[in-house]
Amino acid sequence: MNIWFFVILILAIALVLGPISMLRPSPAQQRKEKLRLYATNHGVRFSMRRLPALKTDMEQAATLPVYYLPPPPKTAATSEWILMRTTYIHEGNFHLEWDWQTDIHASEETCNILKAYLPKLLASVPAISSSSLGVCVFWQERESTEMLDLLIEMLTKLHQTEFPATE
Repeated sequence: MNIWFFVILILAIALVLGPISMLRPSPAQQRKEKLRLYATNHGVRFSMRRLPALKTDMEQAATLPVYYLPPPPKTAATSEWILMRTTYIHEGNFHLEWDWQTDIHASEETCNILKAYLPKLLASVPAISSSSLGVCVFWQERESTEMLDLLIEMLTKLHQTEFPATE
């Protein structure tokens, strides 16, 4: 047989298998997908949203993963607040480097829950909010399911105070 036959055969196989192998998710993508599936199995939804700009930001913030619990159907409008991590600790902040980004703040009960959880949150959690879309946590998904469990626990408690069950 001719050597060119084998060269052409190898090139044809490479042209077919190359693009197929590029379609496979990377290990980082697989890890994020596992986190998102884990959250979904615990009743938490996922989406990508743009992080609101801090009062001191000059540029528009990046789009980040958001884990959230939606409000119950037919829920009355609630106050919309957002608590963001700043780059500095100041006595005017809500708690250490965490500060409100709107004029509306959470209820006292919600604030107590937040103060209990904020010291446990790593830098990969830049914001927490509550709005008509539900209670949300912006998270960069750098850690494992242990951090996600903490976020789910916090989301559940915040959801219970922000959207109390009505009879």
